[in-house]
Amino acid sequence: MIPRITQRNDSKIIGMEVRTSNQLETQVSSAKISLLWKKFHKEKEKIPNRKNEQTSLGVYTNYKSDHRGEYSLIAASEVSSLEKIPEGMVAHIIPPGKYLIFSAKGRMPQAVVNAWKQIWKYFANGSPFKRAFTVDFETYNSANEDEVDIHIAIL
Repeated sequence: MIPRITQRNDSKIIGMEVRTSNQLETQVSSAKISLLWKKFHKEKEKIPNRKNEQTSLGVYTNYKSDHRGEYSLIAASEVSSLEKIPEGMVAHIIPPGKYLIFSAKGRMPQAVVNAWKQIWKYFANGSPFKRAFTVDFETYNSANEDEVDIHIAIL
């Protein structure tokens, strides 16, 4: 998996948030991410000012340490305004900066799980880039349900 580098402007998002860790997600009894996505897909129509109704984002933020610690995941839509935030949802701004984009194809969610394993390996094996652990995000497009782009913030 060879990433491409990009410089991004900031983005506003509104969505639903959980606090979890990769360790918690390995156990069915403590996993929160799949439930979050199910709830989000049922309620995303409530989000005002969505920029693209076909695109959803999985935004990883508030890292306690690195990929082994706790983090917040927001299942979200990009929006043009943060003026109206529906009850039970949160607003967040993805900061501008440099990101590596890793693309994956295949049956979801396994394709994205495998992509993250490759990303961890990429950074563990002497990558020329260092992760920022500020905000990382996945971009899903309902027109291409078997594809995901994972943006990793770098220093």
